[in-house]
Amino acid sequence: MLNFLTSKPQNVVAVGDAFVSCETMKEALQTSKINIAKISTAFWGTPDKEEFTKRQLNIEKNGPKAETYAEGLDNLITDADVLINHFSPIPDTLIKKATRLKLILTCRGGLENIDVAAASKRNIPVVNVIRNAIPVAEFALGLILSVTRNIASSHRLLMDGKWEKNYPNSNSLTTLANLKVGLAGLGNVGIELATRLKALGVPMIAFDKYLSMDRLKRNGLENIELVSSLEELFRRADIVSMHLRLTPETKQLVDKRYFSIMKPTAYFINTSRGGLINQDDLIDVLSRHAIAGAALDVFNTEPIPANSALLNFDNVVLTPHIAGTTVDAIPKSPFLLINELNKIMTKGTTERIVNLDKINIG
Repeated sequence: MLNFLTSKPQNVVAVGDAFVSCETMKEALQTSKINIAKISTAFWGTPDKEEFTKRQLNIEKNGPKAETYAEGLDNLITDADVLINHFSPIPDTLIKKATRLKLILTCRGGLENIDVAAASKRNIPVVNVIRNAIPVAEFALGLILSVTRNIASSHRLLMDGKWEKNYPNSNSLTTLANLKVGLAGLGNVGIELATRLKALGVPMIAFDKYLSMDRLKRNGLENIELVSSLEELFRRADIVSMHLRLTPETKQLVDKRYFSIMKPTAYFINTSRGGLINQDDLIDVLSRHAIAGAALDVFNTEPIPANSALLNFDNVVLTPHIAGTTVDAIPKSPFLLINELNKIMTKGTTERIVNLDKINIG
């Protein structure tokens, strides 16, 4: 598959940034099976990681035209056969200039910075990589334990000099194996979290309308009960953990309709995207203690405003969008990406071709 990558030499353009360097991309490309003629590089944004984060959030909310793409890419793209990128925007206007482009590689799972529809119209495969599934899954498990067992809240009180034994959830406090976890989405992160929950003997239900049963079987998770709707998941679960992709269809999907049918002893966990949630509706149910609590790593506005009502609740755990942050997950993502590309080329796997159903790759 993708035989054109080996049939003749390919011009590759690598676009790095403050988090994923061009040098790492070049090193990773040398391990690929691509017949490389030359590698040209461009840099997106500035070395300032705080500025990068601001631009990242703008792109995640508003798409690939929300920010300018890497300087010099206008010229480089006209000669490119392959583009490997991290977070530089790739809008339709740039894709139109890429008359030779035959493949787009992105060093992340999210696609908000790429006009995938425009690439599909040109029959250009877009290949992504889930670089931080394990870090996010581990973090989600940590949040679940922290909020259900009052780890973070008791630490905060103890640091304030308060030796507290009673908490808002004291009347329903139990071990994790006695709680049913509802996984909203069984993609890469959801699968990794489910694997860890299974090892701990935790019962699970899940909703994912795109799920392949073969994938569950390959991961030894065929005993997860699949429910027919997101409503059923919210109604039955003791813990709801979000693992959906943010799209126009899922933006603010979870609102009072769902929060209102949760058990009063249930918990809400979100390590996915803040935009999936109507945050005001979540604040409402938390303020009324209509659910037991929540643990959030992502928010509608980041950094979270200093006057946010979430900061005043005793039944929440909040972290500053760090679930996927490890020393290796992001900087070394080009190597993970090239590994996925090599599997496509040698084994014919297609999971990471995100627009496979929209193109014809022969």
